Amino acid sequence: MTVSFKGKKAVEAPSGSTLLEVALENGIPLYHTCGGNCSCSTCRVVVLKGAENLSPPEDPETQVLDSFELKPPHRLGCQALVLKGEVVVSIPERAKPCRANKTPPVTKGRHATY
Repeated sequence: MTVSFKGKKAVEAPSGSTLLEVALENGIPLYHTCGGNCSCSTCRVVVLKGAENLSPPEDPETQVLDSFELKPPHRLGCQALVLKGEVVVSIPERAKPCRANKTPPVTKGRHATY
């Protein structure tokens, strides 16, 4: 499986990894204020290709995206699991600089369950 981060690089992704995990494990900065817990939307990405190769959005992710008025092709990097094939995403530019992240790093297999 391959995840291409537009304007950055394409990397191999293990099945079941989140887009956030893939980014961080490959040195691609993807902001995540809540530490990848599906509560802030800062790890959002825009899926340009291969949305069908990701896990479908679950209710917690949809609720967070809705609260920020974000619709497909937006996904939360901490919730979108790479399941197969090729995925191409872009990381939206931030309007203001990122704050220091004071949350623990994302651990493999972390996926919101409410």
